[in-house]
Amino acid sequence: MRFFVFIFILFAAKGFAQVKVDSVVNSTNNDSSAFQILMQKFPNGKVMQMLVIDGDTNYLYNLPTVRIVGEKLYGDAEKDKQFRRLRYHVTKVYPYAKLASKKLKEYNEELINVGSNRKRRLLLKQREQELKEEFTDVIKTMTVTQGRVLVKLIDRETGESTYDIIKEMRGGFKAFIYQGIAKFYDGNLKERYNPKENEEDEMIERIVLMIEEGKL
Repeated sequence: MRFFVFIFILFAAKGFAQVKVDSVVNSTNNDSSAFQILMQKFPNGKVMQMLVIDGDTNYLYNLPTVRIVGEKLYGDAEKDKQFRRLRYHVTKVYPYAKLASKKLKEYNEELINVGSNRKRRLLLKQREQELKEEFTDVIKTMTVTQGRVLVKLIDRETGESTYDIIKEMRGGFKAFIYQGIAKFYDGNLKERYNPKENEEDEMIERIVLMIEEGKL
């Protein structure tokens, strides 16, 4: 009986509540039970929820999400080899994807306070030059695979494709030119990150989670 009451509370109860749940209880027997949800707020801001059923008190806890990440191989020689190669490339470029996300956020915050289009263009040109000076040497040392992985990771960190970011900040023509250059190297700035449907992206996601959990 109490199992059904508990499930009902999870989906329906909010705040303090005291109701009859005859319809739920009747699914197991003909008795009826009353329940209460009580909340106690502590000075540190934490809230304790208590479920009282027929005078018995049960404490409710919201457990944090736990991620279990491990270097489980695929059991296929080619896939395992691909995973190991990607692990090397992802660990090389992931810090730059994080930095790109941070920079983009900073630029967007700056642009909010810029009134005219002329000042906006000047600011973007200035920031673009700063990026070139900081990262040109790094990008030159990247392999084609690392560049492709970086494009995917920038999407992961920002929620936008690299093409859309360039288009938004430097205009459609610049984005078109950079996309053409990327295509020349068998890349695609419009490619979206989709670990649920793309096998390579699923591998990349596993590797990133391992990095974030300190396992790489």
